[in-house]
Amino acid sequence: MEVRKIVTDVLVIGSEGAGARAAISVCEADPKARVTLTTKGRFAKSGATLTAGTDIDVDSTSIIELFGLEGDRRDTKDTFLEDIVEEGRYVNNQKLVEVLVENAPRVVKEVADWGMKVMGLARAAGHKYPRGILSTGVEVMRGLRNKVRQFGDRVSLIEDIMVTDLIKDDAGYVSGATALDLRTGEPVLFVCKAVILATGGGLRIYPWTSGPEELTGDGQAMAYRVGAKFTDMEFVQFLTCTLAAPPSKVRSVNPFQLYGGWLLNREGQRFMARWDPERMEQSTRDNLAIGIMTEVLEGRGWKDDKGGYVLISLKHLPDQIIDDSPAIQSWFKKDYIDSVKNATAVKAFPACHFWCGGIVKNERCETSIPGLLGAGEVCGGVHGANRLSGNAVTEILVDGAISGQAAAELIKGRDVPHLSESSYAGLIEKIFAPMNRKEGSCPIELRKRIQKLAGYKVGVVRDAEMLEQAIDELQELREEAAMIKVSNPQKVYNKEWVEALQAENMALSLEMVARSALERQESRGTHYRRDYPQTDNKSWLKNTFLVKDAEGEMVVTTAPSVMTKVRPEED
Repeated sequence: MEVRKIVTDVLVIGSEGAGARAAISVCEADPKARVTLTTKGRFAKSGATLTAGTDIDVDSTSIIELFGLEGDRRDTKDTFLEDIVEEGRYVNNQKLVEVLVENAPRVVKEVADWGMKVMGLARAAGHKYPRGILSTGVEVMRGLRNKVRQFGDRVSLIEDIMVTDLIKDDAGYVSGATALDLRTGEPVLFVCKAVILATGGGLRIYPWTSGPEELTGDGQAMAYRVGAKFTDMEFVQFLTCTLAAPPSKVRSVNPFQLYGGWLLNREGQRFMARWDPERMEQSTRDNLAIGIMTEVLEGRGWKDDKGGYVLISLKHLPDQIIDDSPAIQSWFKKDYIDSVKNATAVKAFPACHFWCGGIVKNERCETSIPGLLGAGEVCGGVHGANRLSGNAVTEILVDGAISGQAAAELIKGRDVPHLSESSYAGLIEKIFAPMNRKEGSCPIELRKRIQKLAGYKVGVVRDAEMLEQAIDELQELREEAAMIKVSNPQKVYNKEWVEALQAENMALSLEMVARSALERQESRGTHYRRDYPQTDNKSWLKNTFLVKDAEGEMVVTTAPSVMTKVRPEED
């Protein structure tokens, strides 16, 4: 089979916040470097960054000095770090948090200078001071797109392409990747001096999610297959309170909770009093998600085929407050707002929103595999057990800038590697195998089964029995995914083919979450074990690490968390 070959200096997989910023950084650091920027969708029109609300976190003192907004000078980089670590339940890698808070002011100011509109300042739950620079994901990408375009043909943008696997050269460096061109149905081989993974999380592995369809754990799966090390995969954050199916612009994000909504169980109780009596519905996302699903599992909520729900009500609020809420008015259509004002309550439930764990990276965004760097949500370590609102966009901008700089330094003096046909022929064959099989599972049905398993057994509330069952079932699902069949012979924009290639990645990434969750025998942040409901600082101030061993088995170990500045009071 003829394979289209593309040679570049740096291959960036994922074109949005982290990926676009990484491409910019490579070009800034090395005036001669060539960057190839790839995306499964369309540049600045797909991926997670575009869906962000968004508040972008920077310490309040820097906000005053750089943006002229009314911040609070009591807030410093150190107090910002303290809040991140406290809400991350002290298992953050504090070296990485130091990098985040130190670089945040510069990188956020840069994207504003490039065209991102700043709309104000806010303080979200978990922050002691106002740090959220208000903008939108569209505005973030506007600034990044403007800057990328300034580099002209030094950044080669390839849209509608699915990168399927990474390739190591004879020296053990990641020096290329295989891909499927969705526009033509042709295989593509990338040869490069370094790869930056910026593919985001695996949100679409769950039945309900706030993320776009591209986020199927591709980057995690590709990195795992070449031997990369992972950390804290058990910490999956769920957004509350999501609405089931309103006629809204943003289906899965609910500002009702931010504007005084009451969460109610079937007994009419505001059950968040049991989880956070001081903040109630204004609590952090981990507490809200755990509270909701505990009500469901213990029979005080409502169960359905997606996992279950409780109710959220605005009935106690005067109509004027609802009508004057900018978020509610801008996010929902008038007829829906009117129906909510007249209704007793509407369904609300948690939706997968962010993966706090991921590939292990150092302060330069280098992974455990030479030649492979990671940026943004595909990596772990910064957020610990729970991410604060606003830190996602901050992280992608910081990581993008740092990974691009590191990649530019890495490729200096390095020749374009030679990849033998034997190093990629099998990977190309794997891409086309589903199209050539006469028997096998249906990709769409397999995806639904993976999502159902994720929602019921590796979701917000877990226990050993659930997780062990999930791991056993995932073994079967991964075997099915490896022998999947595509019935549609069309090669151009074949959605079924894409689903077939994603299915293996989804099952593999979910197994990493399940095995890490089984290892952590306590509850902390977004990880809630009802068989170990307490946080155990004596035994579990440490991180989980996962890697594929020499026999190809998934192995989980632990090590003490990296603490440089902040420790829990009782420790």
